[in-house]
Amino acid sequence: MYAILYDSSLCIGCRACQVACKRWNGLEADETEGMDFGNPQSLTSNTWNVVKYVWVEEENGPKLHFVVNRCMHCLEPVCEAVCPVRAIVKDRETGAVVTHPERCVGCLACVEACPFSVPKFGRGVGTRKCIMCIDRLRLGLEPACVSTCPTGALKFGERSEIIKMAEERAKEIGGYVYGVHEAGGTSVIMVLTAPPEKLGLPTPMKAPYVKSKVSGADTLLKEATSMLTGSGVGESLVLALGAAIVGGVIARRMKISRKEG
Repeated sequence: MYAILYDSSLCIGCRACQVACKRWNGLEADETEGMDFGNPQSLTSNTWNVVKYVWVEEENGPKLHFVVNRCMHCLEPVCEAVCPVRAIVKDRETGAVVTHPERCVGCLACVEACPFSVPKFGRGVGTRKCIMCIDRLRLGLEPACVSTCPTGALKFGERSEIIKMAEERAKEIGGYVYGVHEAGGTSVIMVLTAPPEKLGLPTPMKAPYVKSKVSGADTLLKEATSMLTGSGVGESLVLALGAAIVGGVIARRMKISRKEG
């Protein structure tokens, strides 16, 4: 299983990775407004990778830090677990969590469930996010963002080796490692120059999300569509309404789970 290493101490905020992501995946530009260097301001269905500029108050005054916002490619992705139509699937060989927008029915269960707030729904395109350039991986190539980075802030390799590199680098610079254990572990490992919470990164529980909270999506969908079938609505609408019901149930479970956790 592969992983991407992001070393914020080597990042210069050039956003070449953002451009490479857009170009390789044929993503449209987003019109945005903002008062800082970051652009766009957040992830969308057309923007899968964002470099953020974060000022952190330190002993000698404010200091600028860089951090990326992107899919973390969880080892046990809750987005996959909650999707009732398998529009998000983890490729166990590469580690990539891949969206299939053509299957998406817009229930937004994945949007609600993701501990990193990554998947985004777009009208006409469905729910989309970084797919780790799985098409490139299958050709023996690195993800576009990695191959483009001019400073070596992005690296790609076997997850075990990436973790080793991250831990050694963090020890060398007195930094922080993020992604090894968060949400049960991810395939994007970060070396940070400031604590993750100060950089605006979420701090989900270390253990994987309890699957009982999101299990039974397929069964729920079958029950929902069974109730709707014969009501006079078309097949495609039955599926969409059924998935919407499932999404609502799962979203409710996740909210309760967060309150209990």
